[in-house]
Amino acid sequence: MYEYHNNTLSIPARLLFDDWGLISYDNYQNLCKRGKLVRTKEGRGPGNEPFVSFHDLPVHKGVDFKKVCIEGLGEPKEVVVRNQLENYILPDPKAIKFFAEHRKPCGKPLSLEDQREKATNVTILNAIQTVLNNPSIKYKMFGRKKTQIWQNISEAVNAVNPKKWTYSLPGNPRRLKAKYEEYIPNKYEVFLHKGEGQKNAQIIKDEIADFILAKYCLPIKMSIPEVLKDYEREATKHNWKFLTEPAVYNFLHQPEQERIWTLARHGLSAYNKKYKHTLTRDRSEWFPNAYWAIDGTKLDWIHYWDDSTNKMGAKLKIDVMFDVYSEKIIGWDISFTESHIEHFKTIKMAVNEAQCRPYYLTYDHQGGHKMDRMQALYDSLVAIDKGTHHPNKAKNHSNPAENLFARIQQEVITKFWFSDGQSITVKRDDNKMNADFILENKAHLKTVDELQKAWIAAVNIWNDGEHPHFDKTSRNQVYQHEMPMKEPLTLWEIMDKMWIDETKRLVTYKSSGMKVELSGKKYEFEVYDGNGDVDLDFRYKNIGKKFKVRYDPDFIEDGYVQLYEKDAKNNYVWIANAEPKRKHQNIPALMKEGQKEQWLADMEVRKLELQRTQRELKALEARTNINRDTLREDTDLIIKMGGNVTKVEQLIAEAVDQEYDF
Repeated sequence: MYEYHNNTLSIPARLLFDDWGLISYDNYQNLCKRGKLVRTKEGRGPGNEPFVSFHDLPVHKGVDFKKVCIEGLGEPKEVVVRNQLENYILPDPKAIKFFAEHRKPCGKPLSLEDQREKATNVTILNAIQTVLNNPSIKYKMFGRKKTQIWQNISEAVNAVNPKKWTYSLPGNPRRLKAKYEEYIPNKYEVFLHKGEGQKNAQIIKDEIADFILAKYCLPIKMSIPEVLKDYEREATKHNWKFLTEPAVYNFLHQPEQERIWTLARHGLSAYNKKYKHTLTRDRSEWFPNAYWAIDGTKLDWIHYWDDSTNKMGAKLKIDVMFDVYSEKIIGWDISFTESHIEHFKTIKMAVNEAQCRPYYLTYDHQGGHKMDRMQALYDSLVAIDKGTHHPNKAKNHSNPAENLFARIQQEVITKFWFSDGQSITVKRDDNKMNADFILENKAHLKTVDELQKAWIAAVNIWNDGEHPHFDKTSRNQVYQHEMPMKEPLTLWEIMDKMWIDETKRLVTYKSSGMKVELSGKKYEFEVYDGNGDVDLDFRYKNIGKKFKVRYDPDFIEDGYVQLYEKDAKNNYVWIANAEPKRKHQNIPALMKEGQKEQWLADMEVRKLELQRTQRELKALEARTNINRDTLREDTDLIIKMGGNVTKVEQLIAEAVDQEYDF
């Protein structure tokens, strides 16, 4: 008779004043008012009865109510408590039909056990969706704390009676939430194994492959079932073979196809995120004051200022000069604006701190940096011998100041109680300010002058903080390192040796190359051709693939690793050798002979790959005549015919007959 109400283990209140006669009804009401009994469910309305919290049962007039309850109902842990989520677990006929009709590439259906398990997984996720879509039910079952909801959902799923339901959903709250979020847009397909259609995917080629890929490339972002539906109409005309959804999925997600439709469906930004070749900077020769970076940003501290209409807000900006090697802030200025004046003040402080010239200086594209006066200052600021300065390339994600700002924001600035959070666009509650707390303490907000002192404190906290790449060494201490010019480390090739060890897990080759942890250390590798250039053909065909990595631990620092892939017989075969990824020196004063030419060649990789992908896309559109123009024409025709597909196909057929009518 135990039940959960408001996520609290409860018992019917009538047991106390009726069944067990421990108290009278009036005494029960009095104990509830005094808080001695905690009511978890009101008994108002016909058919409803009140419940009280089991864990809060008191000792009243020498009688231990909880002990009496256990004697009468047994230990709660021995009782199967009704799981409220099970009330919403209902059969899904479409899911049952989907898994019953599904066929593996070999033509065999799923086993009855698999069908039952997968369909039950669907019904439980459907139940969660039903509850989450109804706020009143959601809050009643899982509470109002956003950070606790999925913990409560996970507990409810884990408590589903296994004798009644056969399911295999993740038991971890984070993984369960990820599975749910994957299920909502993709539905039943998420429970099918990704590799299931691999064999059939290999027979999708020539004009069939072109049709499937071209349809999936369209910017209307057709789903695989929609592509397959269009394919089936074409297949009857051309006598093409039957395809399954898993086969199409696996064909489209092969690296050579995926990079093409990623560019076409999602645009250049998504393509670059996954496929754009990146360079790794060689920082081994850097030293204090070799590289300075200046940038400005909003200071996320709420304050008072004279010109404000409501006397409070976050309007100040900070201009900061970082020594990139040590990450130390060596110059700064706080103001309501970000102009060349603030840059001058920041640079003056930096020069007083460093008492030397930087060899390399970068800044953003803010107008103040581009003024003739600032450019002249930068010309005189950098080292006379090979010193240089320039703005960071737009959208190139190579501005070190941005990364440092993000970290100082998170590690220092947001720890002050008057911070308004990391950004107005943040989604996580942990990154947002507590507006109620700020309003309650608005009388204690700082003025602009007081924030000057607060910023000095923040700078000292950051500079005294531990440098992430120097163990137990503060940024101030790293800034005191010697400043010698060092010779670069030279990579050398080694002869093929007996390979005595191999990694136990497969590693993905990504746009940035391959990152592997071997013998407790992290390394980066890339495949180069016989001329020592980045192997474009290998990258084009293999980004996104997983490889087994074999290596010789004695030569891992400056040797190479072997990449192996499974063949059709499930045996591992050698594919390529990957060398330690070439590092580039971007400070001209530190570049040695030939390094700039190699840097330019490696920079060219991203351009060449994009051009090749664009050529493949255009050729595909030319071969199939499926492109943005035909998409618009087809859409216009459908609109003209009022959505009557039969008439549309008839008009197309008549047009073809007239074209060949001699």
